[in-house]
Amino acid sequence: MIVLVLVITSYKFFIKSFEDLESQQNRKNLSSILDIMNKKLSYIDAIINDYAKWDDTYNFINNKSDDYIYENFREGTNTLEDLKIEFIIFTNLKNEIIFTSTIDNKYYKENNHLVENILDEYSQSKDFVTIYKENVKDNKDLSKNKFYLVKRAISNSDNSAKTNGYIYAGKLISDSTFNSIKNVFSEVKINEDTYLNNDITLQSQYLKNVKVKISVNETCSCLENTIQIYDDKNNYSMSLITQNKRTLIQEGKTTIFYYNLILSIFVFIVLFLIFRNQRLLQTYNRELENKVNEAVTTLREKDKLLFQQSKLASMGEMIGNIAHQWRQPLNILSLLIQKIEIKYQTNSLDEKTLNEIVDKSKLLTNNMSETIEDFMNFFNPKQNDELFDIDDILEKTLNLFHARNNLCKLSISNNLTSNNKLRGSKNGLIQVVLNLLSNASDSMKDIDECKIDLILEEDEKNLYILVKDYGLGIKEEILERIFEPYFTTKFKSHGIGIGLYMCKMVIEENMKGSIVAQNDKVGATFKITIPYI
Repeated sequence: MIVLVLVITSYKFFIKSFEDLESQQNRKNLSSILDIMNKKLSYIDAIINDYAKWDDTYNFINNKSDDYIYENFREGTNTLEDLKIEFIIFTNLKNEIIFTSTIDNKYYKENNHLVENILDEYSQSKDFVTIYKENVKDNKDLSKNKFYLVKRAISNSDNSAKTNGYIYAGKLISDSTFNSIKNVFSEVKINEDTYLNNDITLQSQYLKNVKVKISVNETCSCLENTIQIYDDKNNYSMSLITQNKRTLIQEGKTTIFYYNLILSIFVFIVLFLIFRNQRLLQTYNRELENKVNEAVTTLREKDKLLFQQSKLASMGEMIGNIAHQWRQPLNILSLLIQKIEIKYQTNSLDEKTLNEIVDKSKLLTNNMSETIEDFMNFFNPKQNDELFDIDDILEKTLNLFHARNNLCKLSISNNLTSNNKLRGSKNGLIQVVLNLLSNASDSMKDIDECKIDLILEEDEKNLYILVKDYGLGIKEEILERIFEPYFTTKFKSHGIGIGLYMCKMVIEENMKGSIVAQNDKVGATFKITIPYI
């Protein structure tokens, strides 16, 4: 009796799980159909939108130039075939046809109401992308009257002119679409069935109202979908019937059978062992526990391996960042060497100039050396903190900035009155401030006067470093993303500093502070907050 109850209960439980999996897979397959059709619609929409925003098309609607027809749609050209559409219609705002062109002239002459029907039905509609069904009498081939249909308003390329007409374009839903769908479902066919009560309603980018009736076809042991597609005006367009063998359910039933068989045998054995020897059962439990522990140990070893792989990936990233960080200092060293050469050749190399160049070169090479240590520390969870003065940071940062930038006017406002010290990554903070100054300079490269404000303020608990530029500011759509990893608005070859993401990591991880950015009336300001020790 116990075994029978277990068998029935497990069957109901597991078969429901397999049915849920089948339903999920079926829904994914249905979404794939919409994706296939959306790609077709998206392609046509992109093509027609280009024509609609073309100045030649705008002028053609006003003047009906024969040159436009000759260049694009004259007899014998393959324009429509190249665009992979069946017909294109140009109308003015009064819904009067300016020009039409079709691939299969014979078919459209036999069904000469196609253009008129489309214009009558959609003349009052705004831009749309949909599936259209042409009501052709005595048409036994249901695939001959289903179209991807796009309508777009005509304007000039910069949208400065008012709309003067519309473009309609259609593409027959052909065998290529159905062949793509057959990669998802075993059987696909067009039908005209509709249902009032449907199981699900799907929406996508272009197909806003797709209703699906799901049923089981016992004849073929298939899961059958009747997919009913409606256009933007909620008019019925077409139905597709898809079928897939219920392989998952059949495999599930087989699995459940063997599972129940094993379960029954297991229960009999367990009951027998319980009644015969309780100690033997305890032994089995201990063995099972050991196996579980072994499995857990194995998984932990795999986790360690994955961690090591992650560290190797981080090392590769570190090397790339060091190369990126050294690019600008090496360029400056090259310029300093050229300066020595020029001064020497012109007999203007005095001791003061030479000492200045040597000092700047030493500062750059020391900074490059510290950069390696900083990047190693950045990827090393055990950071070595150091105690330092803000004046030292300010001096080194300004030396490096002036060595690489002589065009920007840097205004410094030091409002610090205390001698509080900072704890954290000294060189990291230099890199952060230097990076913000360099970014500020870059933001004003197209402005006549390059001006940057570096402001130092404090209160009892915190130091505040503000870098303000007078450029064009940061675009609002990217303002919240500028501190994300791998986000940049510059090419790598133009990059300097350690990047805003790494700036954020240095300030938060090494200095226990924060960094934010905001747009001002003119330019933008980056604010660093660092707590005093």
